[in-house]
Amino acid sequence: MRDTAAAGGWHGTAAHVKLAVALFGTFPGLAHASEFFALREENPLIRGFYLPLPSDSRLADGQTLSATLSVSTLNVENRPQESLFIDGESDKLELSYENAFLRSWRYRFSVPIFHDSGGFLDSAVDRWHRWFGFNQGNRPFYPKNEIAYSYSGLGNVDIARPQTGIGDISGELGWYAIDDVHRTVSWWGGLKAPTGSVSKLDSDGAWDGAVWVHGALRWPKWQLAAELGLAQPFGDEIFAGHAHQPSVFARFAATRALGSAWSLRAQFEGQTRRVADSDIRLLGPSLALSVGAVRRLGERWHLEFGFAEDAAVNTGPDITFFFGIRRQSSAK
Repeated sequence: MRDTAAAGGWHGTAAHVKLAVALFGTFPGLAHASEFFALREENPLIRGFYLPLPSDSRLADGQTLSATLSVSTLNVENRPQESLFIDGESDKLELSYENAFLRSWRYRFSVPIFHDSGGFLDSAVDRWHRWFGFNQGNRPFYPKNEIAYSYSGLGNVDIARPQTGIGDISGELGWYAIDDVHRTVSWWGGLKAPTGSVSKLDSDGAWDGAVWVHGALRWPKWQLAAELGLAQPFGDEIFAGHAHQPSVFARFAATRALGSAWSLRAQFEGQTRRVADSDIRLLGPSLALSVGAVRRLGERWHLEFGFAEDAAVNTGPDITFFFGIRRQSSAK
């Protein structure tokens, strides 16, 4: 990420939009893929708070197994009222299992595994931003491939060594009001249990809940999907209760088929402020843009890969690269 002392707003928005449009317009042809990338909050300071994965399965999908590996790099500095220094790389392996039961219901269990370190991507990310003309901020002046997560103000965070841990386990239940070849509308609720470590930022130390609605429209070459929901932490041991407040989250994705095997996708995800009384943009409202591709392998498997950028400056990781695989017991 860039220096939070810079003015807030959008950075490199035109470059992001041009890149997404170029990817979508390059090819003609719908791989019958899921509607969202399996991504959620990658910010290490608030990843312990519950934000559910997208719920884009169909009732006929049967059992679904998925694993998504994401690698995020961050470089952030502080505000006068609070002391913040974030420099490092966060890797996450997200595992989930989903299935249908009764006539109109599906359930899902998810668990993330985190690894924080100095990483190896700093030089590569610097080149990436130069290639696409994105704002470098103070990235070139940070130490390369070192980890330092430090925050004081509303709470205290001090991580200076690589660490690995299992995050909070979550379970969700969804009811499908409409589900046919052209459209889907489903309502979901979920709970997260405090199974992770607060000191490693893998948990907020409390049970959390969320409710949301999912909608999707499908055409021969296009898929559009959106989600709108509310997340509520039932406690907060990281920021001394300042994050014990509801947060609205929303997602939108557009998928363009290139034929029977490939499709391209652009996805926006945002949420309102998670930590009250903080001037740090990394703890405030966020907006991310993800762009990538989906490759279908036979009737049961498909791969997802791409990158995500903080579309609103200093509200999330500088960049995230992701690779995922899903297996469904029946095809969409």
